Amino acid sequence: MTRIIGCVMLLFLGVSGSVSSARAQSTSQRDGSPHEREALERWQRLTPREQQELRDRYQRWKNLPPAEKEELTKKLEAWRKLPADEKATIRRNFERWRDLPADQRERLHERWQRWRDLPPERREDLRRRMEKFRELSSEQKQELREKARARWREKFERLSPGEKTKIRERFKDRPQKRQKDND
Repeated sequence: MTRIIGCVMLLFLGVSGSVSSARAQSTSQRDGSPHEREALERWQRLTPREQQELRDRYQRWKNLPPAEKEELTKKLEAWRKLPADEKATIRRNFERWRDLPADQRERLHERWQRWRDLPPERREDLRRRMEKFRELSSEQKQELREKARARWREKFERLSPGEKTKIRERFKDRPQKRQKDND
C-alpha cells in the first residue's frame, strides 16, 4: 500500500515535472517553458530529503511493470476526476488511518481482507442491508442494536467457560463503547 501511495504521490508531484526540473537545473530559468519553470520552482522548494525521496520514487516508478504503471495511471486519472469534497474526505480518512495505532490498523486490514474474500453475492447482500440500515431512523437503529446485543448475549451464555475466556481475551484491549443507557 505504501508503494502505491508513493507512486501516486510521485505522479501528483509530476514525474515529468521532476525529470524536467532536473534537466532545467542545468539551464537558466528563462530558457524553459512555463511548465518547466514551475516544475523547477517546485523542485527547489523541496528539502534535500524530499528531493531524494522523489528521486527514489521515480526510480521505483521506472522499474514497475508496464501493467502496474498503467493501473496506477488510471487510478491517478480517476482521482483527478473526483469532486473536491470527495478528495477531502479521502484525505481525512487517510490521515485518520495513518494516525491509528498499528494494532487497530492491523485489525481493520484483516476485516478488509475478510470482506474481499467474501463471494460477490454476499458482499452485495451486505451492502444492501447496510443501505437499508442507514435509511432507518435513529430509534429503529437503536432497537436493532439492542436486539443484536440480546442475541449475542444469549449465544455467549451458551458457550463453554473456555470459549468465553477466549472471547474475553480477544476483546480485552479494545476500547469499550459507551452504553448510553448506563450513563
